[in-house]
Amino acid sequence: MIRVWICISLLVLTFGCASPVRELWPPQEGARAHTIIVSVDTWHAMIAFPQQAPGEVSRRRPLFEEWGYAEQSWYLEGRQGLGEALRALFWPSAGVIEVGLQTQVWAERTPQPPSDRFIFHISEQGYIQLRRYLQSSIAALDPVFTAGNTNFYRASRSYHFFHQCHQYSAHALREAGLPVSVFWAFNRGSFAAQLRRAVRLAAEEEARSGS
Repeated sequence: MIRVWICISLLVLTFGCASPVRELWPPQEGARAHTIIVSVDTWHAMIAFPQQAPGEVSRRRPLFEEWGYAEQSWYLEGRQGLGEALRALFWPSAGVIEVGLQTQVWAERTPQPPSDRFIFHISEQGYIQLRRYLQSSIAALDPVFTAGNTNFYRASRSYHFFHQCHQYSAHALREAGLPVSVFWAFNRGSFAAQLRRAVRLAAEEEARSGS
């Protein structure tokens, strides 16, 4: 048993603390940067891009473009319950990419609290790579379902235990250079812990730059 825990500890030390991609994140002082907001609630994760539009009219428009990933039959077809949850996790099934325009980020409107909101600033190249990854995750541009200001598109990858919403978001953030491990983003707790560490690293880097 002791050997098992030693092995687990070594795995966490080896893979659990990802390093930033230095040429991407954090953005260099004075360079152009983009803001993103990551929402994590009990079961779901979303990445939001603040939308800026000049003038009074902008106040009446959605403020955030949000991206997420979900299992199609659970999220859109109402096939829910313990059996369906096990099926979704352990049997690869169709996934959908959720793209919406919202006046609040997911952490503020989720029906499944508690939730956390994490704000990051990413470099121009990190932003380009993040956007490229999100776009590539859509298999077809025709939505399979539309609800209000949100479209759901067929995902290019299937949904299962090793590729669900937290890992999808972690992969996207890694493309932007953030110190996030996709492998260890297997649930809310492990993903949120990595995001808190990233926030702390960004604050430490900012303090060093200002000193």
